[in-house]
Amino acid sequence: MSEENPSGGPPAGKVWIVGGPGCGKSTLAGLLTRSEAPPVCLDALFWGPGWTPVPEEAFLAEVGKALEGERWVVDGQFPAAVAAYAHTADCVVWVDPPLRLAFPRLLRRTLRRWIRREKLWGGTRETLWTVVGPRSILWYALKVRAEQQRANQELFARLAKSGVRLIRFRDGDVRDLVGRIPR
Repeated sequence: MSEENPSGGPPAGKVWIVGGPGCGKSTLAGLLTRSEAPPVCLDALFWGPGWTPVPEEAFLAEVGKALEGERWVVDGQFPAAVAAYAHTADCVVWVDPPLRLAFPRLLRRTLRRWIRREKLWGGTRETLWTVVGPRSILWYALKVRAEQQRANQELFARLAKSGVRLIRFRDGDVRDLVGRIPR
């Protein structure tokens, strides 16, 4: 783990978790909100039926509504939402495990969802085509990895002097991070 700024300060009531597919964002968000309201999952707000994105204006409006409370945990990397709202967090966590850890997790999760026919956002389910086809999350994760890392480096640079606590977690298991984020 590397912290970009000092770890002192008040508890983080508003936490934004960024990172690529399969890195552990949703797991960490769930662990941080165990006794509170469920985390704000940007995938649930972004995706409509058939993997169709909702219009950006509607998406950002829903994100804004979800962040009206005094305490929240956001799980997501969508650029429009990060640009509009990440600066309102007390703490931004960038979960950035090596590809050798993240990709097998993503593969297992994707296969599990396909085999079990799990219902996802917008009522969509994984199909063989979304597992191995050109719109596969597996291919997407590889394609956008470097771009997302650059975007998160820029986000941390932009927020470095804002008072937002910044944590970049590169280790394997996000459960090791939970106690390091005062809630």
